[in-house]
Amino acid sequence: MGLHRPSSNARRYAHAGRPIGVTCTDSPLGRVLVATTDTGLCAVYLGDDDTALLQTLYAEFPAAHIGSGPAPKAAAAAIAAYLCDQTPLPVLSLDPVGTSFQRLVWQALCRIPYGETRTYRQLAGDLSLPASAARAVGQACAANSLAIVIPCHRAIGADGRIAGFRWGIARKQALLMGEGVFLPYLE
Repeated sequence: MGLHRPSSNARRYAHAGRPIGVTCTDSPLGRVLVATTDTGLCAVYLGDDDTALLQTLYAEFPAAHIGSGPAPKAAAAAIAAYLCDQTPLPVLSLDPVGTSFQRLVWQALCRIPYGETRTYRQLAGDLSLPASAARAVGQACAANSLAIVIPCHRAIGADGRIAGFRWGIARKQALLMGEGVFLPYLE
């Protein structure tokens, strides 16, 4: 498993020949790219530059027909509103691509209540895995392509510090602070 993307070919050939609609919008965390298939959200990326976000999408889904899919504007508006004023994020249809293990971790992340965190070790325990699986749990979090919607920002290091985040530690810190999480170890 790679740090940012699954090493399997699952993602590389995900949605092969299928259309993926994409839009980018502003948010307090910078730009947000939202991409959807006819089934649901397949990507929510955070960044500073639309071109870089689109390049990541093309790299992660090279066999898809990007830009010709269902319009993701409603989902993008809901995510932006959530980030702007913390209105509840509505239930959105999801179409994530990952291994079985990654999907289990992502489901565990979705069970972490708003305003709370779990350590990677706690998440491993929630999945009935040994504490030594914490690193694999962290790698599954890093492979999450649905920022905010699958709340990998709620996973922290065993010492309570903010640990890696695909879209940058400052964004992870802002998301947690926006949820009212007390962060005793700001770096």
